[in-house]
Amino acid sequence: MDVLTQRSDMTGADRGWAANYQPGDVLHYSRGSKEHEIERGSYTTIIAIDAKENRVTVERHDGTEVAYDPKRLQGITAYREIARDFAEGDRIQFTATNRDLGVSNRDLGAIERIDGSQLSVRMDGEKQRTVTFDSSQMRHFDHGYAVTSHSSQGLTSERVLVNMDTTVHPELINTRFAYVSVSRASVDAHIYTNDAARLSERLSADVTKTSAVNLEQPRSQTQTQESAERKETVMTNNREQSQEDQRRQFQTESNVSQPEKQTEQIDHRHYAPIQTALRDEAVGYDWKRETGDIESYQHKEHHGWLHIDPAGSFYDRQGLPIARETALENAGHVSQALDNAQSRPVSNPNDQGFSL
Repeated sequence: MDVLTQRSDMTGADRGWAANYQPGDVLHYSRGSKEHEIERGSYTTIIAIDAKENRVTVERHDGTEVAYDPKRLQGITAYREIARDFAEGDRIQFTATNRDLGVSNRDLGAIERIDGSQLSVRMDGEKQRTVTFDSSQMRHFDHGYAVTSHSSQGLTSERVLVNMDTTVHPELINTRFAYVSVSRASVDAHIYTNDAARLSERLSADVTKTSAVNLEQPRSQTQTQESAERKETVMTNNREQSQEDQRRQFQTESNVSQPEKQTEQIDHRHYAPIQTALRDEAVGYDWKRETGDIESYQHKEHHGWLHIDPAGSFYDRQGLPIARETALENAGHVSQALDNAQSRPVSNPNDQGFSL
């Protein structure tokens, strides 16, 4: 079966340039286009690119073709097709939310029956239920034998095998990663690593620090922000900690001889995604929390929220990728280039922060 895997190497800015696409890429349109007769929620396949003219030619589901400038269409997610072999009894994981099936991104299950392209999957969870779908139409799934630490939150298994590679980025191996990964097991947990001696040092890294910017804010401003934050839906993510909890943990657990320097490093990491995505337009946003690889920010004045990963891609409060323009519109963000030409839009009252 051909399943879809998201092109995580492409940022929101990259999706505006034809040269970054490849023939065979599958595009999903969350907004659609009346001009090009592309329906909202539909898929197309790229059949040709013209980097010089910055145009892509795509084939719609009915076989017709249309060419357009990718800069003019927003709300697009790029995927690649990958062939996978499945058998009855295989563990699978859904890689996108599907409201019709009642499944969420990273939900797990086991294949009960394969009848042609029809799959019947028994979902994990206390309430046993089976979902059936056409794999030629709903292709957002993959093997589910191994998951990331972030995806495993809330899951429990009798036995867990954890891969801890000390050669990956330093921020990927830390105390929270170790706690979440090992605590998924109810009976037995085995850790596999390339360097056992170095692993202990790497797992001592603590990334749950509060922002130096927030620590230096006047009390009146902090109280105003806390009042606004109370309106936000409480996140049920085990990796989230309040700023006060992070402050206490930093004060009691930090064994670094230069705390100011380490706080600056953590502050830089928290603010790096929004600096990457907005550059000079990131002024006014305060970092609030970290959820997996996604950093959440709230504006000081209009209290709009932005959720951005290290690559500069934007997400909605359900953790689903969205276009840069959609994220900025929901947050009530005004580009500095347009600030003098139009009034500041009102932030979306329905966006109350990141939630899973």
